[in-house]
Amino acid sequence: SSGINAEWPLRPGEMIENVQALLQQRILESDRQLSELRHCKNNLENDLKDKCSSYGLDSRCAGLNNGSLGMSLHNNSVKIDPKSATPQSYESFSHDNITNAEKQRVSSCRQRELNEHTMHQTSNDLQKQAENVNESFRIRIQEMITAKTNLEENLNQTILEIGSMNENVAALKEAIRLKDSPMRVAHMRLNTRAYRPNIELVRDPVQYGLVEEVAQITDSVEALTAKLNESLNKLHNLECNRKHLEEDIAVKTNSLNIDQSQCLRLRKTLVWRSFRPATMFTATTVSHNKVPIIM
Repeated sequence: SSGINAEWPLRPGEMIENVQALLQQRILESDRQLSELRHCKNNLENDLKDKCSSYGLDSRCAGLNNGSLGMSLHNNSVKIDPKSATPQSYESFSHDNITNAEKQRVSSCRQRELNEHTMHQTSNDLQKQAENVNESFRIRIQEMITAKTNLEENLNQTILEIGSMNENVAALKEAIRLKDSPMRVAHMRLNTRAYRPNIELVRDPVQYGLVEEVAQITDSVEALTAKLNESLNKLHNLECNRKHLEEDIAVKTNSLNIDQSQCLRLRKTLVWRSFRPATMFTATTVSHNKVPIIM
């Protein structure tokens, strides 16, 4: 396992933070391992340097004989230095250096295997996360396209209804206007007949008919006015609905532009390359038997 929670859905920011934290942990582990390797390398180099120097001195001693020039007495050297190493400590010192170096080499191989596994796994996790996000983008974009299409169809229907309602309002206003002339004629007739003299001012059928005509025209105008007010209210509601639809469509268009034309296009520039581990030495088990040292 890469050590991160790859369960979906996980926010991309959290995923990246987890990956960064895990990689930083591997870096710290690798730095510690590198420090151990450098320490082992330094010990081996110093040990090898001392052995090369000692080899040269012993080789020089092996070449001395009774006929060698420059022979002299060194009384201070004819004794065993109590601070000198014993053969056992000498052998153990070099053996420990070699054993520890091999141990750290194996540990380093394992650390590199762990690092490469982590990089491979985190790369796969990030790629899978990116694919999931892209798929979510595509689904969301399709949903917004469908919603925007429905809104546009609804807007077209609303515009048609507004046009039809405007025609209805105009027809009602015209119908009310056409009632004005008959009303004026009826009123004029009643007013004129009111000047009939004396007994001629009779409540004849004509008088009743004119009064009834005025009442009918008044009722008709009131009914038409009520319908006109109702139509004007509906027209107002349709206009408000159209405004809301246009605003909603504008929001959907802007969201589509952000998600489709900006975010998704930007995400398409992300190039995922398969992680290829570097060639490494295979970690092997080290024998705990002492390494023989030539003395």
